[in-house]
Amino acid sequence: MDRYDKTIEEIRKFNRFYTVNMGFLDSGCLDTTYSIAEMRILFEIKTHGTCAQSDITKNLHIDKSYLSRIVTRLCKNGLIEKDRSAKDKRITCITLTEKGTMETERLIDLTDDQIRAQIAQLNLDECEKLCNAMNAVITILGKEE
Repeated sequence: MDRYDKTIEEIRKFNRFYTVNMGFLDSGCLDTTYSIAEMRILFEIKTHGTCAQSDITKNLHIDKSYLSRIVTRLCKNGLIEKDRSAKDKRITCITLTEKGTMETERLIDLTDDQIRAQIAQLNLDECEKLCNAMNAVITILGKEE
C-alpha cells in the first residue's frame, strides 16, 4: 500500500457519492433528455458566448469525435449554431441559438433547484463549511480557472 491509496479511496468514495447524489448518472440528467456532457457543453457555450469547438475539447477534456457527435445533435435540435471563424476558416465557432439560450437557462434553473433541495437542511455554518471544503479541493488539485 503506497501513501496515496487512502487519498485515492476517499476521492473515489466522494465521486461515487456526488455523482449519484446529484443524479448525474441518470439516463436524462435532471429528468431531461440531456446527458451531463450535453448540459456541460451548453453551459460552456453560454459562459463563453461564441467559442471555438477546439476550445471546448480542451476545456472539458472531451474527445473531439465525441464532442462532434454532441454538437451535431445539439445543432439538429436547434440549440446551437456552428460556423467557420471569419479569421481562420479551420476553426469552427459555436454559439447558442435563442432557443439554446432559453433551454440552457432552464437547465441552470433546474440545477440550482436541485442543489437548493440538497442543501435546504443545512444551516449557514454548514453551508460555509461545505463551500470551504469544495474550495479546498479545487485549490489542492489545482483546477481553479
